[in-house]
Amino acid sequence: ADRPWITLTYAQSLDGKIAGEHGQQLVLSGDASMIMTHRLRTVHDGILVGIGTVLQDDPRLLARHLRPHEMATASQPQPIILDTRLNIPLTARLLDRQRHSAGECLAPWIIVGADLVDPVKCQQVEACGARIIRVPRLPETAGQVDLAAAMHQLHQLGIARLMVEGGARVIQSFLTMPAAMVDLLIVTVAPVYVGEKGI
Repeated sequence: ADRPWITLTYAQSLDGKIAGEHGQQLVLSGDASMIMTHRLRTVHDGILVGIGTVLQDDPRLLARHLRPHEMATASQPQPIILDTRLNIPLTARLLDRQRHSAGECLAPWIIVGADLVDPVKCQQVEACGARIIRVPRLPETAGQVDLAAAMHQLHQLGIARLMVEGGARVIQSFLTMPAAMVDLLIVTVAPVYVGEKGI
């Protein structure tokens, strides 16, 4: 295949919701599922999230919730952000060179729409150590990048196994692709009801 093996993982409520009203973040994962997720990260070359997750959580995207003896040998996945318009703030933890030097996170790869990016912002983000991956947009969508082309580029860059963690729009994009792109789907179900206003 000319794309990575893709694992899509997310947590949902008993009524099938993955976020609250207006996409509000919900804590649906317990300790056991958090440990499982972080172990899964160690067997993937890259971990992909959308810009919404970065703006809301300011994540580091490391495999952290491991036993002490596992941490020493754990392979850390390459953080990859789907950020069509390059909206990542320069203050994001993933762009902090001091955190990179301290091993607190890796500099991210950022997938952007080829024709949508401000060149000045691009230079600023690259100066923080990030790699910009330009991908064509799908003509019939409002700026959405061609995910198949993005996956092809990631594969060419050495990502053989990719873990997709969300958020809601990214999960939906992968699950509704015309060509099946998800090889393994892992859904953790939390014993709660969110209600009809959830997503």
